[in-house]
Amino acid sequence: MRGCADKLADSVAINGSIDERDFLTACELIKRAMGVHDFVQVVQQEFQQPAYKHAKIHEYIYGLDVSVVASPNFDNIYETYASAVSAGSVVIKDHTSNDIGSYLLGGESRLIIKTHGSANNPQDVIFTRMDYAQARTKFMLFYEILKSLVMTHTFLFIGCGVDDPDIRMLFEDVQFAYGRMPFHYMTLPRGTAHADVLRVISELMHVQFLEYSSDDGHLELTGSLGELVERVEELRSEISLNRRW
Repeated sequence: MRGCADKLADSVAINGSIDERDFLTACELIKRAMGVHDFVQVVQQEFQQPAYKHAKIHEYIYGLDVSVVASPNFDNIYETYASAVSAGSVVIKDHTSNDIGSYLLGGESRLIIKTHGSANNPQDVIFTRMDYAQARTKFMLFYEILKSLVMTHTFLFIGCGVDDPDIRMLFEDVQFAYGRMPFHYMTLPRGTAHADVLRVISELMHVQFLEYSSDDGHLELTGSLGELVERVEELRSEISLNRRW
């Protein structure tokens, strides 16, 4: 964001919003200052045209073989890898799709949900404060589906921060509206937030934090996911052997 702000004639308000970690307002100001055409170009230059390659962590996420993967990222790294490995059998949808419910029953379907849209369709990405406000009204059914998943599935957040406004609002809504839901888990670099802050957020969102060292490019996180894949495979074999499904 600061890179975009530096290219604008007046960036005082934008940098001030970034300093205050009000990223939605900063993005809104950037988009308005740049204009829609230039903004769309920036989104594609940053998230699509570099043709990013997948990392080991993407392989491990795919190896967990979960029925639904929800990603707020605009880039196409994970779905490109998943499509290649699965011979194109994964289903990819975003917040504008009206048939997501057809792929939530599990079975043979493996669904990837782009919760904020994709750089492939930059006009529809949810990036700014206005985008969030409009999306929650225009795509109300999509958010109801997410709430249903929150109440019926266990989420493991990887690479999402506690500042993500979409996640915070969604989980707080469910927690206070229904009172009961599964505990969810969020990986977080150690020292990201004070323990007291994490305690409050945990109560509000019903999330348990799994802290790890961010040294060596978050190596501990990648290694832990690799171990999780192994344990999942062992448990699947045990369930199959004992027929405990």
